[in-house]
Amino acid sequence: MEFSRNFKALVRQKLKDTNSIRRGYAANYSNIKNTNNFSDYLYQWSEISTDIKKRSGLPEINENRIWNMQLAAKHIHGLMLAPGQVFDFWHCIPRPILANGYKEGPTLVGNQLKYDVGGGLCQISTNVFQAMLWANLEILERSNHSIDAHGEGRFFTLGQDATVAYGYKNLIARNYSQTSLQLRLEVLPEELRVVASVWGTTPKALNVNISSTVLEKLAPSCDNGKPGWRVETVRVATNTSLTSEWQVNYRAIDIYHPHV
Repeated sequence: MEFSRNFKALVRQKLKDTNSIRRGYAANYSNIKNTNNFSDYLYQWSEISTDIKKRSGLPEINENRIWNMQLAAKHIHGLMLAPGQVFDFWHCIPRPILANGYKEGPTLVGNQLKYDVGGGLCQISTNVFQAMLWANLEILERSNHSIDAHGEGRFFTLGQDATVAYGYKNLIARNYSQTSLQLRLEVLPEELRVVASVWGTTPKALNVNISSTVLEKLAPSCDNGKPGWRVETVRVATNTSLTSEWQVNYRAIDIYHPHV
């Protein structure tokens, strides 16, 4: 069963890779990192910080989750995006299997919170997505979580998360500014925080505002069930001198399904 699931995910990822080639994304993938010298990227375009929440009574799972996040961060921290270049999560991050160094951690599988190899990567992808959203990158592919698993204890604003699943869900964005950018990502276990930021060689030329609005609460299917949500997220931008009108350049409608 496990072999079949992994093989199916591998085949699906190969198909998605082929689609990225067809769309022209792959030819513009960013592959160069620089963690030794940040001096060329002096201007912060965005920064997002989220708390790492520990699960009581599960010290090994908590450690594994942080391990997976640190492993992923090593492949993203310092990544440079020249104008027109594309960030692809699964191009940067190794497939989440034991052979690639991942451990078992909490993750959503089939609309249920379970434990699987690579658990914790969705907090990485969510931080990166939010940092890129506020830096005004073009979002080419992104998926929200299927359910609101954590309720009021969630670490993100509804409509501003990004889940990833190898072979199924990816996070892809493009630097469509005229400035070279650098993505930085740090997992701080002592502070229990994940920090993602985007830096430029010149100041950000746009002011950006993002709002997420719950359009509808979806009733649970049983007495003890959890509700779902329909959420709209909109990004607007204008130049820093405020001489032009705010323009919408990102809009998404997300459905979080009711669940038990």
